[in-house]
Amino acid sequence: MAWAFKDGYAVAMKANPYSVHKQTVLANRLAFALWANQNQQHDILSALRAEEVNIDDIPGERVPLDLVTEEIQAAARLSKEPQLGMKILDLVDIRITSLYQAMQKALHGLLHENIQLPQVMLFRLIARYFHILSEVVELDVVLNQSQIRLLFHPRNPENYSYHQVEGAVYGLLKLVEVLNNQLPQQVSFAHVPDAIDYDLYRQCLKVTPQFNARQTCLTYQLEAPEDEQQNLPILLNPVVNLHDQNFPDQDYAQRCELLLKTILGFVEPSREAIANILSLSVSTLQRRLRECDTNFNEVLLKVRKQQVEEYLKNTDFNSEQLAFLLGYKAKSQFLKAFRQWYEMTPSEYRKQKKSP
Repeated sequence: MAWAFKDGYAVAMKANPYSVHKQTVLANRLAFALWANQNQQHDILSALRAEEVNIDDIPGERVPLDLVTEEIQAAARLSKEPQLGMKILDLVDIRITSLYQAMQKALHGLLHENIQLPQVMLFRLIARYFHILSEVVELDVVLNQSQIRLLFHPRNPENYSYHQVEGAVYGLLKLVEVLNNQLPQQVSFAHVPDAIDYDLYRQCLKVTPQFNARQTCLTYQLEAPEDEQQNLPILLNPVVNLHDQNFPDQDYAQRCELLLKTILGFVEPSREAIANILSLSVSTLQRRLRECDTNFNEVLLKVRKQQVEEYLKNTDFNSEQLAFLLGYKAKSQFLKAFRQWYEMTPSEYRKQKKSP
């Protein structure tokens, strides 16, 4: 079942536009080789190599997700290992990935001044840009009164392996641990593995996971958000540049929206700040957004309304905290804007949404 590159690549990209970074593919292949050698499975390794696509023949830095999925499914079939995703990621050093290294450069100013990156922004940063490593899942960050939850949604639910989802969960958990020294309170998987080695899951995830849950989710304890606007000495350019290298076809409205969803409350959401992070002049940013039939204020308004609706639905944050999380300098500015949007106060909006 060896892949014919020309046909396989074209079909994969047409059927499914999602992809995986070549570095991720190579790290997984190396980890599988280590696992196979440790377990005296040399014949399986040889059989899998006969089915692998030569990624050097693929243009750019990314491999179509469907080809990666097929490779992982073949590895699982040949190895008959029900926890293959966990065992492979356990052998991967997350610190060698381009995303971790870009984040380390971005956070250098904080580390130099001995400032800890606020928890909410850290989780936003990881969740918003995790797709640089792999687009096998889409991530949502959801806050409630005492927890911050990372929700994993398979991008191609008709064709994926649970080993990929478990690997994504474990990889993200590793990123949080090395960047913030924080472990999850709970891990939930929507699937049920072919067999369950609870000792292995506890060793890797540091908690006993729940299976057959409504959603695949990592849950962490939430530190109360601040209620004062701040500007952190953080340089996001390395992460943004890495993203743009991997997704050069994404338009500037999408790039701007992704960035605003990350920095609101922690970096001033101004044209000047966003243009600087995107390595553009303000006039160039404005021109790029006009080409997308929008402008900076419209993108910022869209992101703020999306975020505040989520906060009012899931949390009891007060107006000071909401103003901070949405990047306003004062509660009065936030309340005035909110009334213009919805012709009511946040508390009235919350009551209306909670009523039958």
